Amino acid sequence: MKRKRIDGGYTAEAVWYNLDKNKPIYSLSTELTPVSEWKDGKPTKNIVGYKAGFTQDGAEYFQVKFPEEVTLPKYMTIVTFKNITAYETRYDVYFKADDLDEVK
Repeated sequence: MKRKRIDGGYTAEAVWYNLDKNKPIYSLSTELTPVSEWKDGKPTKNIVGYKAGFTQDGAEYFQVKFPEEVTLPKYMTIVTFKNITAYETRYDVYFKADDLDEVK
């Protein structure tokens, strides 16, 4: 996702600056993508997390990284995140969360 402003470190504030708290977030991924550790500019076989894709009305597609495998709901299911934070770089926004819940 492209950033809306620059801020230092992972914060919850950066999440809600780039997403709307009042709109639902939809799960797009049906499978997790492993995230490899990088050393000397190359990926290793060590898996350090998993990521999945999401969207929200009025926002670009974005990915959230999880430290452990999570159970993804069906495609286009509304979700909430546990302890979601975001980090803004010069041009992009990176999200991470501990887990997700399906909204019923």
